Amino acid sequence: MAHNHLADPDAELAPLLALIPNYEDTTTPLPTLREQFNTGFIAMIRNNQKALLPSDDALEIRDHKVSSGDDEIAVRVYVPRVAESDATFPVLVWNHGGGFTFGNLETDDYYLRIISAELKLAIVSVDYRLAPENPYPVGLNDTYAALKWVARNPALARADFKKGFLVGGQSSGGNYAAVLAHRAKADPEFAEAQLTGQLLQMPVGLLHPEAVPPEFAPKLNSYEQNKDAPMLTRKQMLDFLGNLKPDPKNPEVFPLLYPSFEGLPPAYIQVCGLDPNRDEELLYAEKLQAVGVPTKVDTYPGAPHAFHLIFATTAAAQKLEKDFREGIRFLLNAGASEP
Repeated sequence: MAHNHLADPDAELAPLLALIPNYEDTTTPLPTLREQFNTGFIAMIRNNQKALLPSDDALEIRDHKVSSGDDEIAVRVYVPRVAESDATFPVLVWNHGGGFTFGNLETDDYYLRIISAELKLAIVSVDYRLAPENPYPVGLNDTYAALKWVARNPALARADFKKGFLVGGQSSGGNYAAVLAHRAKADPEFAEAQLTGQLLQMPVGLLHPEAVPPEFAPKLNSYEQNKDAPMLTRKQMLDFLGNLKPDPKNPEVFPLLYPSFEGLPPAYIQVCGLDPNRDEELLYAEKLQAVGVPTKVDTYPGAPHAFHLIFATTAAAQKLEKDFREGIRFLLNAGASEP
């Protein structure tokens, strides 16, 4: 297989990954697992990021309520503070990761503060409802409601869509971002506020491994090669997908199945070599490139899914972070309108 070499060990990461316990099924109740995620895991992420936090006066941060279906969700808006009172910014609508099952506005809070202040980028973070209590299409519809809210209310983020209107996310949030790009392309409501870029950081679930079209099969081996990878195994991925209760052939859950990729905004995709989702992510990039969508891809050989959150000081993680910023700049340059 063409991409199997991306799973070759990284000399710095390999001994660290060997310390991660093998995944085992757990009978721990989901509320307990979420509490562990919301305290221990998020605390660890924040500890790795706190040294880069901007000063408190570098940003204006406000939470808002957004109607979604018969309920409301929260969004958090990050706006850089600059000397010019009438300054406007490109905007990124961001969806956190967590396997569609974990996460909230705090998951990426430190990270988004850093990126917003550093790149002078307005960011809207979405607190979508989680599976399995809220299966497809609830979480996806929440993220779309937030995207529409930004399109209708640019002043609340001091956004100028001509400078850039990006949708993005990490992991499951990257899946949602990819689907939103397809939805918005066909929605006349976005005619005057077209997306200019999609930021897909190790997006998961672009294709269900048990419903692979025959023409895709020769290009996909990572679900088998990386089935027992640290950080994210095949079994874990299938469990997360199962929480959505999806039709495996539904392109709104598995966007590699969309019949057309034409007219989508430029894309930046980050791919981890030890991720079960690796090959479908690379195939997604290939589908975009085949129809002329400007697409930039960075790969991290020997690195498992979301490794940078834990092993933040490694060279591979530092490269990923630098690349992420360059990827945003690529999208802003590739998709924004001339003043």
